[in-house]
Amino acid sequence: MFDWRVCGSVISVESMNTQPIARLLLTGSIVLPLLASWPGTPDAVLANQLLALAFAGLLPFIRGRTVQQPSVEFLSVGTGWLVVLGAYIASSKLLDGASLSDLAVLASTFVVLWIAAAKTSSSVNSAFAFGWSLAGMLCVIVALVQYFAPSIADGLLVAINTSPGRAVGNMRQPNHLATALLCAMVMTAWLWQAGRLRAPWAAASLFAMVLAVALSASRTGALSLGVLLLWAVVDRSLPRAARWTLALTPLAYLVCWAGLAEYAEWQHAHFYAVERLQSHSDISSSRFAIWRNALVLVAQNPWTGVGWGNFNFAWTFTPFPDRPVAFFDHTHNLPLQLAVEIGLPATALVLGLFGWALWRARGAWRVAGEQPGHPARAAFVMLVVLGMHSLLEYPLWYAYFLLPAAWALGVFLGSAPAKEPASDRNEPASPAAATAMARWPTCLLRAAGALMILGAAYAAWDHRRVEVIFAPPAGAGSLAERIAAGRESVLFGHHADYAAVTNEPKDQALASFRRPLHHLVDVRLLIAYIEALKANGRDAEALYAAQRLREFRRDDAQAYFKECTADNPAPPLQCRTEPVALTWRDLEP
Repeated sequence: MFDWRVCGSVISVESMNTQPIARLLLTGSIVLPLLASWPGTPDAVLANQLLALAFAGLLPFIRGRTVQQPSVEFLSVGTGWLVVLGAYIASSKLLDGASLSDLAVLASTFVVLWIAAAKTSSSVNSAFAFGWSLAGMLCVIVALVQYFAPSIADGLLVAINTSPGRAVGNMRQPNHLATALLCAMVMTAWLWQAGRLRAPWAAASLFAMVLAVALSASRTGALSLGVLLLWAVVDRSLPRAARWTLALTPLAYLVCWAGLAEYAEWQHAHFYAVERLQSHSDISSSRFAIWRNALVLVAQNPWTGVGWGNFNFAWTFTPFPDRPVAFFDHTHNLPLQLAVEIGLPATALVLGLFGWALWRARGAWRVAGEQPGHPARAAFVMLVVLGMHSLLEYPLWYAYFLLPAAWALGVFLGSAPAKEPASDRNEPASPAAATAMARWPTCLLRAAGALMILGAAYAAWDHRRVEVIFAPPAGAGSLAERIAAGRESVLFGHHADYAAVTNEPKDQALASFRRPLHHLVDVRLLIAYIEALKANGRDAEALYAAQRLREFRRDDAQAYFKECTADNPAPPLQCRTEPVALTWRDLEP
């Protein structure tokens, strides 16, 4: 069914039984981004992210209910989003194609939030929940293959596992697998509550997902099972069997963990969760150290931060003798990430606006309790899971988690009861006025949706220009030719610049380092930058950068200092140890 009345056609999902295409589109918007395993170089999860963006672009054309005027809660969150966007633009050290793509994803998130906050129908929310439940079960299958039968992973349907002893999912990251499974468990429980999944299947699905969380060996995922236990305790609107099942998930995890440990010992196989405990390594995987370093940067740059997306650059080029040996481009804590990059005032404003909106919308929890099967409580629990993961990881930097999070937030905000009489709450006086009021927001949303789809398609094409640099097909031309072509990429040109400055013959023009240094600094790039600084007569900056490289205490980094021996009569510049009075700001190329 197509509706041409308001700004173009829409696919109606008012009656999902008669609209299987709409149901498939909505369900696929969750399943495909989480399950796509098409290998990409240099961005391994680009396909997952672009699928999430493209499917989200379809949402304005799939009508559940007419777009309504925004609520106060929505406007509060929208203001917070504008603060983030403004801080991004004002504080970014480099507004290149990669930065513009980040801004586009943030804007797309606002579109999804707006649609979800417009009190979408239960059929629409059910389609999304089915997508999560199906994606969760498919993730279980992927995890089982990656752990128990990794040899049959073909890299197309099941991603090849590069982390022996744990499952990584088709997103190739164990914590992402655990995050997806936890969200799927929340939505499966809601479908059970709403009577859209039979109890035996729902319970079996939940326990299967617990097993997959154990296979991921994700500590964040294990901790988040406590959220499900808390939900079971406080939400009496859940069916009794569902409450018991959710409450038992932590115990089920321990049973699965012990069983996998026994299996690994019996088969002389790896189980990373046990091996990590036995290694007596840092239980935080360097998070404690990176948080300490980030707090130092916050103290040094409290008002405006170091600039959006600039944490890695500022951290790399600030003296930290106790720094972790790995290169970090995120603090693994969302509030801390905001504080270090956009400053404390903007961070407090953003978090305050979001917190105030959630507090003002708290009545949605009561509404859901009075209407069994209402999605608001499940949406809130999903937000808690993603929020908890954002305190230890950075899932919201990925579109396949950020966009569903915006949907869950919109559903919760849109479920809040009106604070004033219904007759006075944004309701026009006549149907004609209602149509006129809805026309412009609907047109804008659909225009934004079309841009999201076109943008995803363009990004997929644009990525091919740099992909051939790292994985050249037959007849692709020389490396120099591929790099030159890749530098024309609007969104991914920084990858081509990286290839140019780290390969022979090296490009030592300092301008060539500008984009890759603000993407992610690693040993190869840092050594190349030191040599370029020396070649351009900036010896003080080169020595300062070399001293930062030495702090990483990595074998590949220390190899650069092999000539720094006591018996070398003419040691190179990087061997000098006198302090250099510079800061990270002086290292801008």
